[in-house]
Amino acid sequence: MPASIDLKTSATYEKAGVCFNLSLTSTSGPDQASLSVTVDDTKTGKQIDFTHQACAPVHDFTRGFTRWLNTKVFQATRNDAEIVGSAKPDVTEPELIKGFQDALDMIDQKFSNYLGPIIGSSSYSDVVYKKGDGVAWLLLNRPETYNAKRGITMDEMADSLLDAAGDPSIRVVVISGAGPNGFCTGNDQSYDPELEHGDYRGHRSETEVRYNEVVMQMPQPVIAAVDGFAIGSGNILAYTCDFTIATTRSRFGQTGPRVGSPANGHNVAMLAARIGQKRAREMWMLCRQYTAQQACDMGLVNTVVEPNQLWTEVDRWIADIKNVSPIILQMQKISYNRHDHFENPVTTPMQDHFPDYLASEECSERRTSFIERRRIDPSKNVPYAQIPIQ
Repeated sequence: MPASIDLKTSATYEKAGVCFNLSLTSTSGPDQASLSVTVDDTKTGKQIDFTHQACAPVHDFTRGFTRWLNTKVFQATRNDAEIVGSAKPDVTEPELIKGFQDALDMIDQKFSNYLGPIIGSSSYSDVVYKKGDGVAWLLLNRPETYNAKRGITMDEMADSLLDAAGDPSIRVVVISGAGPNGFCTGNDQSYDPELEHGDYRGHRSETEVRYNEVVMQMPQPVIAAVDGFAIGSGNILAYTCDFTIATTRSRFGQTGPRVGSPANGHNVAMLAARIGQKRAREMWMLCRQYTAQQACDMGLVNTVVEPNQLWTEVDRWIADIKNVSPIILQMQKISYNRHDHFENPVTTPMQDHFPDYLASEECSERRTSFIERRRIDPSKNVPYAQIPIQ
């Protein structure tokens, strides 16, 4: 007689204010197993509808999560307030139970990251943004899509990065992706760019700055902390950042010509300044993927570490950045950006924005502290130059 299955569990996320209820049941073996996923509001105890109006993060997650379930051992569909599924043919009971546990883990990869209520809130749905101790942390929080971006994601990224850029207390920005599988895998191809233009491309007007422009123009150095896939515009994001630290399980590559994404222009060509013309054309035109070590060897990545060492390494780079002059780093970023745009102005960025630097307290302090073999007094640092991001 086939064994019965009766798995029921709830995962509560107090900060986010939601509780996921999962069940996997069968009275006659895995072939007849039934999966159910619902979500409750922890404040009211009531079940949440899967609509954008009811809760934007739950609405988006359940859409992507249903697709993700269908890549595993389940055949799933999303209804108004419930995901229901059955086992795929010939799935064994251990495989089914592991699929159930993987589903719980995927939910946790997203909802454990939220810092506050997500129901009835105007807070971000696709990213988690926080600041502290001179560092701005931006987490792409769509692990069910390997952190693929939709328009809302890009809008929230731009808003967060603009906030960091305008905060003189921030010395460095770190961008990462939720979960162990993806830093960012480009634009979410489940959104039709014609039928769902706003969700696909974002709602920012043509005159508003995009997130990639903020990364390049903001005064602070930006670190890409890559753990997993950096593919498509996720790879562009990684190589646009000033530094890229990757784990051994990360992979890099482009997909545009293969999936009908017409990538072209400066964001494509700027890769040649990082890894050379031949390698850049190989990566973009042939849609190949590369390991973290291969990416490091060609100059796409600064350093490669084991997954459990990623944040220790990031902290080390943060400490190094905090130890050097913020205004000089800002001017150097501008210099590299000019090179990327094939510009060779008559004056240098420092001549344009801080011509008296050599007479500043910071310059004197950094020179004398080096001679005297002592720690630098950061209160002498020159503040960032106020340059509009366009």
